[in-house]
Amino acid sequence: MGSLSGRVAIVTGASSGIGAATCRRFAREGARVMAVARRLDRLQALAAEHPEYLTACACDVVDSAGLARVVAATLEQHGRLDILVNNAGFSYYERLAESTQAHYRETMVVNFEAMVELARLARPHLARSAHGRIVNVSSTQSLAAEPAVGAYAASKGAINAWTRSLAVDLAPDGILVNAVLPGCTHTEMSVINGVDETQTPEFKTWYVEKRKIPLARPGTADEIANCILFLAGDQCGYVTGHCLVADGGLTITF
Repeated sequence: MGSLSGRVAIVTGASSGIGAATCRRFAREGARVMAVARRLDRLQALAAEHPEYLTACACDVVDSAGLARVVAATLEQHGRLDILVNNAGFSYYERLAESTQAHYRETMVVNFEAMVELARLARPHLARSAHGRIVNVSSTQSLAAEPAVGAYAASKGAINAWTRSLAVDLAPDGILVNAVLPGCTHTEMSVINGVDETQTPEFKTWYVEKRKIPLARPGTADEIANCILFLAGDQCGYVTGHCLVADGGLTITF
């Protein structure tokens, strides 16, 4: 019996990285998971790893009607919803001079507004659960800045503020709402213009050898999934409105 045995979860951005790792972690803990992303082939390959627990559910998170269908399919298949993990996101890598209003708007819609819509759709069903949980995946980019990710950082800052507000809003429903803020994590998103930013000589010199990251390495998707598991389970029963930083110590250094 795993710690999530009998629970039902929706995980977005599930086709790779942190989302896929979270689906696998939840499945090992006995949860039934609707794995949501755009890339159906990847979702099907993921679901095949744990066919009893994982269901591929292709949907673009900016499609409100599609999100409604995801929630409806979850209820039809499992009869309940206990956990929502809002993980889908992306980034443009451009400084202000090259950026556009359209890029800022698109980033906000995908990274933040889609979370709001899915939480709105899920809320009444989470409220009927004795274990209602929402976990939003943010980023340490919301705490410490780099020059070329302004839209992404802004969207993640919005997630932090909204997480705190939503925790107060949904407390009467018995729903706990928290966020995880990963730091430098080795996923597909760490590959920028064909270069894995966690493997460059500059990264190894500054973040590893000089220990700008005190643990002297990037994180893994599995490590972030473990943080999500904690916030999704019973062990965090008195934690809500919290932004859990998982960055190897990056944001505590000078």
